[in-house]
Amino acid sequence: MPTVVVTGMGLSTSLGEGLEANWKRLSSPRGSVIRGPAALKETTGLLRATQLAEQAAQEALEGAGLWRNGSLQGLDPQRIGSTVSASKPLWNQGTWVAPEAVGDAVAERFGVRGERRNVIAACATGAYALSLGASWIEEGLCDAVLAGSAEPFPHPLYASGFRQLGVLSEDGVTRPFDKRRSGFVFGEGAGMVVLESESSARQRGRTPLARLSGWALGADSHSPVAFNSNGARIASVAKRALARAGLGPKAVRHVNAHGTATRLNDWIETQALLQVFGKEADGLMISATKASTGHLLGASGSVEFVFTVLSLLHQWVPPTATLEEPDPECPLDYTPGQGHAAHF
Repeated sequence: MPTVVVTGMGLSTSLGEGLEANWKRLSSPRGSVIRGPAALKETTGLLRATQLAEQAAQEALEGAGLWRNGSLQGLDPQRIGSTVSASKPLWNQGTWVAPEAVGDAVAERFGVRGERRNVIAACATGAYALSLGASWIEEGLCDAVLAGSAEPFPHPLYASGFRQLGVLSEDGVTRPFDKRRSGFVFGEGAGMVVLESESSARQRGRTPLARLSGWALGADSHSPVAFNSNGARIASVAKRALARAGLGPKAVRHVNAHGTATRLNDWIETQALLQVFGKEADGLMISATKASTGHLLGASGSVEFVFTVLSLLHQWVPPTATLEEPDPECPLDYTPGQGHAAHF
């Protein structure tokens, strides 16, 4: 079965455009913090989603050596897949359009002609898209896949729904795992990666940035809007991902947490990590980067995947920048306030 590697990455987020700008702000001694919608470009809809996605996709393709001088090079376009996904319908010139319009625009912009699909999985959209792209490579359907997700600042209709759910921050700051947390603020962004079979990368003379060795998917049918009471379903998915990779708890030192800064989610995520890693959980170095970017909704999984790869490449644990008063009920090392070097 082909080994799946990462050969290119791209970012466009609330922190800035490009890998360098994002990493500089994310990894600064005390990080950067998005404080509510006033800090964002309040442009919603298809145009903004496509802009974010194309910026990140071009950086990823260029980094992988597949896009040069305005054209796709290095591989047969029919063997390059695209699962560039948006999580919800988008407003466009007075009407709603299907979310696959973003992925279609990106695929046409860069001439990608292989497998193409939009994934809709709420905040897991980006992570799901990466898993789907990796499966296409394993199945031999593609040599490479442009995978990721994009999310513009939410339309007021969506924003009002989150407000009604009571998950938005009361003070305009996202404070994951903090005793004072009250919810999140919105961000916007796109994260894209080029996944490729290791043999294809080797033939093209590309050095992989990382290996995607394990992944798993799952669903929690406990409630439409809440996880089950003790994190067991999340833990089950994480354990299956580790098993697929052939790794035990001791092999993992860094985790990028979902960390939405809601009262329930952060506690349940902590419980899940305790169940997965057991006595090794105390040695985890965990970052909750939504403290810096805001909640990117459907773009969260792909952006935070890129952040995790950057953490490995730079051997640096980004801070949970707004974490000042750790919640005693979330007793793990969530890297409060300031990042630090590490050896993974």
